[in-house]
Amino acid sequence: MSSAVLIDFEQIYQVRGNKVSSSAQFDEYASYFKQASREIKAEWNNFSSEQRDALRDFAYSLIESTEEVTGFLDILKAKIYLLFLNLTSQRESYDACIDAIDFLVDTILDCIEQNDPEYQAVLSDTLEELRLNYERIPEVKPEDSSAWLRNIFDKAIAEV
Repeated sequence: MSSAVLIDFEQIYQVRGNKVSSSAQFDEYASYFKQASREIKAEWNNFSSEQRDALRDFAYSLIESTEEVTGFLDILKAKIYLLFLNLTSQRESYDACIDAIDFLVDTILDCIEQNDPEYQAVLSDTLEELRLNYERIPEVKPEDSSAWLRNIFDKAIAEV
């Protein structure tokens, strides 16, 4: 059985391209992206390989587009847009929408990693190493524990 989650990619490109200028629209899109993230996480195992590949390609395309070097005019345009959002008290809604897009991308990447046998092997080995060497684990504050664990897993993945 195959499932589908409808993602309006145009909405994401509108937000990322600074073409949205309404708090209500930012809030609507953020809600939509969060819902899509929940559906992807819940239905990942029911997706066809083509659907998974399409989501993977989409996530990587968003990551790559944020890493591209932009020209002076693009930077100026973005700064003017942010100034407009600040002056019209829409910055909070905009930031929430961007966070929802980032969460969507992270959800897709997490689903990909969780189904990767090599990732699972590294994760198991890393957790076993932590269990066996618990006395060497530094004291970590609860609010820092997630970042600390992610750092350990990232190092382990990089070694593979």
